[in-house]
Amino acid sequence: MSNSRTNWQRIKELTILLVGLGVIGVLVLVSGVFPIKASSGHWAITTLVLDFASDRSVDFHSAGIESPPLDEPGMIRLGAASYDANCRWCHGRPGLPAPRVPAEMTPSPPYFPTATFDQEPRELFYIVKHGIKFAGMPAWPSRQRDDDVWPLVAFLKSFPEMEEATYLDHVQVSMEIDSATKQLVADACASCHGARGHGRAGDRVPVIAGQNREYLELTLEAYKTGQRHSGIMGPIAARLNAAEIVQVAEYFSKQPEHPSHSEPDESSGHPIEAKTHDLNEAEKRLYELGESLANHGDGPLKIASCVECHGPTPIDRSVEYPRLERQPADYLRRQLHLFANQARGGTENADLMYTIASKLSDEQIDALAMYYSH
Repeated sequence: MSNSRTNWQRIKELTILLVGLGVIGVLVLVSGVFPIKASSGHWAITTLVLDFASDRSVDFHSAGIESPPLDEPGMIRLGAASYDANCRWCHGRPGLPAPRVPAEMTPSPPYFPTATFDQEPRELFYIVKHGIKFAGMPAWPSRQRDDDVWPLVAFLKSFPEMEEATYLDHVQVSMEIDSATKQLVADACASCHGARGHGRAGDRVPVIAGQNREYLELTLEAYKTGQRHSGIMGPIAARLNAAEIVQVAEYFSKQPEHPSHSEPDESSGHPIEAKTHDLNEAEKRLYELGESLANHGDGPLKIASCVECHGPTPIDRSVEYPRLERQPADYLRRQLHLFANQARGGTENADLMYTIASKLSDEQIDALAMYYSH
């Protein structure tokens, strides 16, 4: 009986203590005595607890995320361009000191050129995609596009050993600046697309040289408004005004479709001539399937031929539709899968592709990508 009374007394005392602490906490919050100023920083114990809680949360929630190969050609360069456009303002870049203003934040963003990334790729992916609460770390601008996040992860994993010259080679393109339009292209586009639009950041990036001007304009507007999803292109397009969008679209639409031998920097491995004779038997069968689908469609699946809208044909097609010939296979494959999953977005014409892409098998998508890339 005495043990029962003792336990009950302890419960009462604990309850009173908890209520008292709660009242004190409310009084502190209501009074405003607790400082929220960033200038005072965190107590060491606060930093320790927050860092530990953050690390455990990231490890828990990133479990099961599978990383693709991070050594894909052009992947680090694409990630570097994304970093330079959006991240370096807080985290710095090689060759420059840590940014002064973000350094006064609490917590202050780490200076990446001297940071060590002990996190696994899956953990970095989770942080980049979702951001961190109460730390000023924003979420990725477009959470429909996981494939946009991995290049930045690849770049971050390579960052600690990266010298300034290598970084600048990734994010800057040598080109003759003789107009405001070319300066705009150099600042906003060239690091990924090259000076003339033939691509320099791997096969995830489309060739935009010689593309329809109207299509380029509509696409940039779609990126700007968020109708087309991309954490890489969205922020860049959002910084362009209407006149600059017209300038960029006009510039790239007038560039030659194929790079000349004098432009070694603009090479993503895109073939200039169809080289089907270099394909093995399995690849030839895949190419022939893509050729049939592109030119004749699929009657039983009620899929129209691709050339009706996208060419190539001697008949002019709508300038609001992209021309697909000689685009990188990887880029085309990703776009078709995004359409099939209704995760791409785009202009008003994009809805037409959702029904079509959802009917395609993985093999048919691979076949179309191979056909148009050649």
